[in-house]
Order: sequence, then structure tokens, then C-alpha cells
Amino acid sequence: MELLRVKGGQPLHGEIQASGSKNSVLAIMCAVLLCDGETILENVPELSDVNTLMQILEETGLKCEWIARNTLRIQNDGITNSEVSEDLVRKMRASFSVLGPLLAKSGKAMIPLPGGCVIGARPVDQHLKAMRALGANVTMTDGAVTAEAENGRLKGSAMFLGTRYGATVGGTNAAISAAALAEGTTMIYNAAREPEIVDLVMFLNKAGARIRGVGTDIITIEGVESLKGVRYSVMGDRIESGTYLCAGAITRGKVTVSNIAPQTLAGLPSLLFDMGCGITMEGDSITVDATNRELRATNVITFAYPGFATDLQPAMLTLLTTAKGISYVKETVFDARFGFTQELTRMGADIKISGDTAIINGVESLTGARVLASDLRAAGALIVAGLAANGSTNIEGLQYLDRGYENPVEKFKSLGAEIERVQS
Repeated sequence: MELLRVKGGQPLHGEIQASGSKNSVLAIMCAVLLCDGETILENVPELSDVNTLMQILEETGLKCEWIARNTLRIQNDGITNSEVSEDLVRKMRASFSVLGPLLAKSGKAMIPLPGGCVIGARPVDQHLKAMRALGANVTMTDGAVTAEAENGRLKGSAMFLGTRYGATVGGTNAAISAAALAEGTTMIYNAAREPEIVDLVMFLNKAGARIRGVGTDIITIEGVESLKGVRYSVMGDRIESGTYLCAGAITRGKVTVSNIAPQTLAGLPSLLFDMGCGITMEGDSITVDATNRELRATNVITFAYPGFATDLQPAMLTLLTTAKGISYVKETVFDARFGFTQELTRMGADIKISGDTAIINGVESLTGARVLASDLRAAGALIVAGLAANGSTNIEGLQYLDRGYENPVEKFKSLGAEIERVQS
């Protein structure tokens, strides 16, 4: 078994460059199904999820290849298969996002229900609602979704998307991509406003789509006959960036992250400032400075953008375990995202869970232990904890880490961390 061994206790110092956004590039790669000819994507993180989606796209008839570091070429000479195999889809939830583009381009699609991280209920009902609103006949049998457009083309319509947790990122992505080639006009109300959705729309518009209102909760799409392949550079990863900033703060160091638009981090910089960190934002970089500072407790609530990102909650909660005082973290997006806190308590953290709220009583220090990452963002959070802990921390579950963090060992080492992959 491969483990990540982290020896803590040393402040991190230096600068790293954010990788391309995992969440953004997966949506854009799915949207390439809509685009005729060659698409070149730059700033693509080399992750296991990206490689899985490359295999899925190749099943549909597209050709994918790495032509340089972080540069992916996808050739779309026509879709030859509208069905995706269950083995690949079950590896990650984002693979379900091929449904909309595949349906819009070929007029039909069959997608097994997805897998991915176990962090609570993440139904695909909003994806299906969007496809039905666009005129598709959608059925579910034997753990798979089959969708077919009447007369082979979707039709624009008005739709309201959202769940009890608020706007839906996946559902909004699906509706935008599918409506890009639909006949007529589509209006999406209560659209998600995440930066990754803005990135997807910028890609689609460059490819010839007619989409406006992105970044607001009402998006209008004028369907077009076809889209063409383009060259596009993916935005920086705000979740990865936030993880490194939290690592810098918890080790009482000074860390700069470049290749990231600070505004995409939403509430994180202000929360770090409230805790007592120094924050500097210049152009496409942000610096956190916690050198010789006593960090204070604060309160966090996750919410759809521009609220605090749920994907940053594990790293932020981990940072709060060594802040002076009592902090409250309320999780409003996923109903099972506090599972990783059991591993933090094994490292000496004082955390109590009450429904959708974690109550963290800051301790002087954490202690290294053998811990298990149960999902992607928990893996990042456990590294953050290990970097601050006395002694060594051995982290299992690296298959999750590899899904969303590009070269984390090399990046953390460049900041002065003692971290390595080892065989147990």
C-alpha cells in the first residue's frame, strides 16, 4: 500500500503556481463533444480524473492526446458511440456531465449513474430536469439514464434549476452545454455563478456559442447550428490554491500562490484576515503571511458562489483546529462532509459535530497519526493537518488525492515541507 508520509512542525515559505482547475477542465472537456474539429486545451492539470474522462471521450469516438506538459489535444471528427461504459463513469461523478453535450450533438445518449467521492447526497435530478426541459425523452432503467431528443435536436426553453442546497453547478453546466446547440432560446433561472461556469461559457463562446448573463443567476443561450474547435487556456484551480494557503497559515508560514485570480477565492481571504493572517493580493497572485502570529477562531458557513466554497471547507476546518478559541463551521451544501473530522480527532483535534455544524475548540498543536482519506478534499485537508502536527503523519487513500491535486509532493517540498510517498 502506498502512503503519504508528512513530517510536520516546519513553517512553509515560498511560492507555488496553481494548476489548472480540475472542476473547470472536466466541464470543458465534456463540452468539446459539441465542437467540430481540433480543440487544444492549455493549463490542463495532469490528474487521474482527467485521464478517466479522456477514456470516456475516446469511447464516443473522439481522439485525445497529451501534446505537451499540461496541453491536451482533442480531435472531434464525429461521435460514433452515444453510450458510455459503466466502469469508467462510476470512477467519478463529473463523468455524468457528458450527458448534455452528447445528447445535444448526437441526439441521444446512454449514461450509467455516476460514482465519485462519498460526501453525501449528490443526485443528478437537476441534470435530468434540464434535459427534459429541452425536450428530451429521459428514462432510467438498470442504473442508467437514456435520453433522446425529438427529431434529433433539443429545443430551447425556460427552466428553473436548484435544490434545497441552492443553485446547482452540475445542473447549470449541463443545461448550458446542451442548450448551446438547441433550436431557439434557452433561459436558465437561478443559475449557479461559480467561476468554473464562467470559464465554461468563455470556452463555448470562443467556439461560436451565443451565451450571455454568465456570472449572474439568469443565463440566456441562443442556440446555434454548430461549434468549432478552438485553443483555450483553463483557469487556475481555486480549491487547490486555497488548500496551499491554509497550509501556509496552519504552519505559521508565508505562502504565495500565483496563476489564480484572487476574487475566485470568494470568502477565504477575508476569513484568513479575520483570523489574524496578513493577506496580499496582486494581479494573479495571493499571499498569506502567518509568521509569528497567533491565529484566532472564526465562523464559516458554506454556500454557493460567491459564498464560501464547500470544497474548501475541509482545509479551512483543519486550519481552525489550532486557532485560539471556539469556531463554528456550518455545512449547507453536502450532508456528509464532516466524516474526515474523525481522522483529525485522532490527531488531537477537539471537534464536535451537531447536525450540519462542526464546533472546533482550538488546541495548541496536533500530533501525527496514521489516518485515512475518504474523499478528495479530505485528502488535501489531512496533508494540511500533517504539516502542522508534531511528528509524522501517514495518510492512506491516495487514490483520492491523485484525482484533484497535481504534483502535491513536489509543490509542498518546494515550500519546505518534509513529505514523500512511501510503501507501507
